[in-house]
Amino acid sequence: MTVHTSHQKSLVNLIAEAVGYARLSHELVFHTVIPLLPPQRRGIAEDVQWQLNSDYFINAAFLRDLTSLMNFLEREIAKGTQLNWVADEHNVHGGHHVRHLDDRAFALSNAAVHLIDLRHSIEDVLDFATAGRLAEALTQD
Repeated sequence: MTVHTSHQKSLVNLIAEAVGYARLSHELVFHTVIPLLPPQRRGIAEDVQWQLNSDYFINAAFLRDLTSLMNFLEREIAKGTQLNWVADEHNVHGGHHVRHLDDRAFALSNAAVHLIDLRHSIEDVLDFATAGRLAEALTQD
């Protein structure tokens, strides 16, 4: 097996992982995220969902859109999150905080976890491709 073939096989494996995350994320954005957002705030989620429906989501521009959606979801999740103090005589600090999410925030939070996986898998593909280009440039000198 040549180095090029090995490199290409590894890249295909990373892309396959990203495609799997994209399929799951597409369903989550379509069935969970978009319906839970107010109509006037659905634009970025709809853009991400549309891009996931194509084969052109493994690029830096999509990563920026995905990160924007995730930042927006983080703010929406925070709106539905309460932080309560629970006293505990056995805790050295006298108690601890408990985070409670309403149903909407909980559903958005679960979707965000999968979007994070998608973002990491796309970053891995892009990093691997960049490393391959850099290695090729170094060996040609």
